[in-house]
Amino acid sequence: MRSRLAAACIAMALLLGACASIPTDGPIQYGDGAVDPALPLFPLAAGPRPGDSPERTVRGFLEAAAAGVTSNFSVAREYLTVQANADWDPTARVVVYDAGALTPDYDEAAGVLRYRVPVVAVIDSSGRMSEAAEGDRETVEFWVSQGSDEQWRISGLDNGVLVQETYLTSWFRPVELVFASKDSAMVVPELRWLPNNSIASLAARELLEGPSPWLADAVRTGFPPGASLEVDSVVVANTVASVPLSVESAGSPAERSLAEEQLRLTLTSLPAVTDVEVTVGGLPIGGVGAVALARAPSPDENAAALVADRLGWWNGSQLLVVPDAVGSLPAGARGIARGFDASHVAFLVGGTRLVTTDVLATASAELVALNPEMAPPGQVMDVVEVYSGGLLTEPSYDTYGWLWTADASRPGWLVAVSPDGEAMMLEARSLEGRAVQSLSVSRDGARIALLSTTSGQPTAEVAGVVRDVDGTPLSVSESLPVGAGLAGAVELAWVDDTRLAALGTAPDDANPPPLWVIAVGGRTHTIETVVGVTSISARYGERSITVIAADGTVRVRSGTGWSVIASGVSELAYAG
Repeated sequence: MRSRLAAACIAMALLLGACASIPTDGPIQYGDGAVDPALPLFPLAAGPRPGDSPERTVRGFLEAAAAGVTSNFSVAREYLTVQANADWDPTARVVVYDAGALTPDYDEAAGVLRYRVPVVAVIDSSGRMSEAAEGDRETVEFWVSQGSDEQWRISGLDNGVLVQETYLTSWFRPVELVFASKDSAMVVPELRWLPNNSIASLAARELLEGPSPWLADAVRTGFPPGASLEVDSVVVANTVASVPLSVESAGSPAERSLAEEQLRLTLTSLPAVTDVEVTVGGLPIGGVGAVALARAPSPDENAAALVADRLGWWNGSQLLVVPDAVGSLPAGARGIARGFDASHVAFLVGGTRLVTTDVLATASAELVALNPEMAPPGQVMDVVEVYSGGLLTEPSYDTYGWLWTADASRPGWLVAVSPDGEAMMLEARSLEGRAVQSLSVSRDGARIALLSTTSGQPTAEVAGVVRDVDGTPLSVSESLPVGAGLAGAVELAWVDDTRLAALGTAPDDANPPPLWVIAVGGRTHTIETVVGVTSISARYGERSITVIAADGTVRVRSGTGWSVIASGVSELAYAG
């Protein structure tokens, strides 16, 4: 009683002292508005209790195993027999399942509890996430047995843990591992989902391990094979991450400089890190000069457009078109693409010819405001044919000036046209037997997004683009499937460094088509569009997604809806 009273008196004294310290005069003092972020939610785990049934034993294990993601798995291991404990690897995979209770089917004779788990995604031991198709379920089995003490324990189980979707973003963080383009100029990120517990150490370890196989040949890394941390953890103190590398991690001076930059960019993306100190065998990593990887260029506010039989230019506030002297678009013009240097525009003619023109660059001073009363020019504009074949996919420019398309008469191959107009064929094995609906090259030039169909079913994937140091494409790697629930998808466009937008088809004329935003290596979500949308483009970020409707209106995101910024447009494309 006395201790409680003393504590109350102390608390009251502190409260009164705090009140007395509030100033009543003098100048107003301004704070910086900074608020410490909320700590992640860490669940509590409880061990087995005497007399627990087989069902309660497995349920307790599932709860403790999920909690182990945020700490360690010592409590979960209490539910296992000695042999099961030795065999079980909880870090092998994480099965993310839809919210709701899991109800087992207990086969008492066989001593097996089976769960039909509604899977949302699976994360492997390196943090690579694979989304599950809608309605996917996985059977998870637990074998149980009684020991000499007559207590139930789990004697057999699969590796990994189950985590409810509700807790995914509280316990895991998407981290962009930074690799370099082949010319060591640009950042090429790869998304991994890592537990918040010891995230700096995990991010550094995965970065040292290198990119995933599908991306490996398309990027550079400064870490040689066998690179590792000298000790098992990265220490973060006063927002500085200290990364101790083993002596085997030291490559050439140029590689060491690149490795240091990769670690700096990867770890400073974490909320508690502002700087990075890297050592090799206890000494500063050194290197030759400083490597500064730049983010890939974002499209500017200018877009090329097809407008009322003319080539047009949207400058961010006004729609301009070429004058009569330039001429009208060829019949059957569609699928416009704009180069990053703004000097070239490409489009298809009749669906089988890929043509380019530099008229928007050479005639930019002569562009005129769109007038709905304009008559069509008397002649057709001059264009340069750079490729012809079967039915072609709408083209995409990369940052090196190469122009990409797919030819339906050459399944399993992609077409890349150089800035000089020379076409080459690049094999893409994942496309064999598939029709390419849409393609888009990432702004860093190291990846290409592909939307293809077989038997009417769409598949979205991202493949690595292997180049030489001058940017010339050499090959296309194996691909990574991305996106979930993309039924009816017809077009893809990059939104930023790690996300794509995919446009679907409307169920009928009275309803808008679906629009998906896909994180490459992450989750997919849907944005509601407007009725009549037929194509999309984007600059940088979800808010920049632009939709073009069949009635000629162009809209951008505004709050949760869309605002009209232009009209009279058939197609519009930002750089890319």
